[in-house]
Amino acid sequence: MKIAGNIACPICSLSDNEFFLSGRDYLSSYTRRFTLVKCAGCGLIYLNPQKELEDAQALYRPDYYRSVKKVSRILEALFLQERKGIVEGSGKSSGTMLDIGCGTGEFLKIMKAGGWETAGVDPSEERNKRSTDDNKIYSADLMEIKFGEQSFDVITLWQVLEHLPDPDRYLAETHRLLKKDGILVLSVPNINSLQARLSGARWFNLDLPRHRWQFTPETLQKMLDKTAFRLKEIKHFSLEYNPFGWWQSILNLLGCEMNFAYKFLKRGVVQKGGSPAARFYTILCTVLLGVPLLLPAFVLSFIESALSRGGIVTVIAQRRPEEG
Repeated sequence: MKIAGNIACPICSLSDNEFFLSGRDYLSSYTRRFTLVKCAGCGLIYLNPQKELEDAQALYRPDYYRSVKKVSRILEALFLQERKGIVEGSGKSSGTMLDIGCGTGEFLKIMKAGGWETAGVDPSEERNKRSTDDNKIYSADLMEIKFGEQSFDVITLWQVLEHLPDPDRYLAETHRLLKKDGILVLSVPNINSLQARLSGARWFNLDLPRHRWQFTPETLQKMLDKTAFRLKEIKHFSLEYNPFGWWQSILNLLGCEMNFAYKFLKRGVVQKGGSPAARFYTILCTVLLGVPLLLPAFVLSFIESALSRGGIVTVIAQRRPEEG
């Protein structure tokens, strides 16, 4: 079925697409269903139309962003070390680093303590109100700041590219900002992962409509090629995201309220929705199955990684040498 959309593909510029999947927003005030289409040219899957997404306040409430408390701080420290290892495993052990979508700057602090000169960008005022003066954090859109050309050795985007209105334009800007031997590190959900294919519209990482672009490793590489990057490595395992993605998606598939456990763990409270019976069933499932599902979630994460079908993929890319 052809979809008459108003968004052209950012990779190949075609507007010819077909229906792929529809789903609801389970976090914001929107109640209608959103449609994903698949580009007939390059295969990119994306939200179409996107006009309603101009209301960022409705999409990104203050409690959308991660809050780190108590035991979560231990896990957060572990995940930040995983990110640090990825960056320094790319061949860069020190230098200048820009983190796009840096939030409160926790990753910047880890990298600065390791000898890096750091800067961060995040347009959310709520997040930057909680930031310290330890790092240079710009509360603005990347395109508004106008950093100097070839300013950074490494630029990172952790779970950011899928949110951006013009991902190709932002990648072109990162290319301009990287030094000639600079490294780009980015992670995105993989719509071709085993957990995505099994879960469909109930996949935890689908996150419509905030995730405008649903990448696969193939379409991500095409976008990198378009913006003059050379792919060095792609990782299919993420300790930070993949086991939890499986865990929450399985609970979703069992008929629990969508992403209930995630919202409770993140916010400590979940707004009422649906019937009391549905809430009771969700709580009962989560309590009885939460711990037993941890092992299968890790096993499935290792299996999908071994099959190059990870729920979250992390890409390491380098500026392509200029011709001539």
